Amino acid sequence: MDVETGTEKIRIASAHEKPLNMIKFVNEQIVATGDEAGSVKLWDVRQKKQAFVYSEHVDYISDMVFHAPKRHLLATSGDGCLSVYDVRKAKPFQVSANQDDELLSVAVMRNGTKVVVGETDGVVGIFSYGQFGDVSDRFPGHPQSIDSICKLTEDLCVTGSSDGLLRIVQLFPHKLVGVAGDHQALPVEKVALSYEQQWLASCSHDHMVHFWDIGYIFEDSGSDEEDHSESADNADDLDAQAVAIRMSKDVGSSNNSSSEVDIDGCSDISEQKPVDLGLLEASAADNTASDAASDDDAVSDDGWGSWGDSSDEERRASKKKKKSGKRKAHAELTHPKQKQKQKKSAFFS
Repeated sequence: MDVETGTEKIRIASAHEKPLNMIKFVNEQIVATGDEAGSVKLWDVRQKKQAFVYSEHVDYISDMVFHAPKRHLLATSGDGCLSVYDVRKAKPFQVSANQDDELLSVAVMRNGTKVVVGETDGVVGIFSYGQFGDVSDRFPGHPQSIDSICKLTEDLCVTGSSDGLLRIVQLFPHKLVGVAGDHQALPVEKVALSYEQQWLASCSHDHMVHFWDIGYIFEDSGSDEEDHSESADNADDLDAQAVAIRMSKDVGSSNNSSSEVDIDGCSDISEQKPVDLGLLEASAADNTASDAASDDDAVSDDGWGSWGDSSDEERRASKKKKKSGKRKAHAELTHPKQKQKQKKSAFFS
């Protein structure tokens, strides 16, 4: 059927021996169909003929979903089994064990790692992808059968139940999030999500198609992701600031320790350099010469006009005596051995 013009493009007479109850679009070239007897067929749209036929089920085909990354077609049946087909091969990929209950719906979740099925007793069965022998987990909670499952996100799906409620279900961890719609106790036959993820369409036994606005779910998920990214950026900024503060503290502590311990350039008293006596004597001689020059200047001009009643010769004699005493004391400090020799010589003389 051409959806733009509404005209019929292909008609295949006697496609199945039993009535059809499921049609699934696979890609631009292949369409899958399932009937009341459990037969699944793949049709080549270009050549307008049957490509493969699978007859693994003994009861009606209730639902089908195509997983494009693996090119797998998954089908549930009233016989309680899940079948997986590679659309490029004539033989089935795998068929699960009987789940002792009718499987009514199927969806691929968690980035292709989980397959969820709806059962008649209201249990959501969960298969691990690639391990289709038996379910790996079960989530009860629906009071009646789960006739349809529609994937919203990788962790959220909507279930249509026989009690007429559209429930939003979260997986890992499993919990019922809320109710998206109500068909007033009429069984929900099918649920589908619009392309722009704004509307949820559902049909029941009231001969009407209902549309439910669920765009808020995707807005909340987007805002949560933005908040998470902003919090991660803020955390990075705080980490950078903390590192900078720690570095500044380390530098400050190292500077403080060096200023307190290593004031004179040595970290310990034992490491201090010995005093050079030659340099000390030279500096003392320079100081003596400068003192003599200042004394001469003071004698010639003391800045106050007079020293008192003493004469110039007496002042010079007292100055020389003081200077000789200073030089003698300095020599005794710098050359203690020489002082001892002088004492010994004075004693023996």
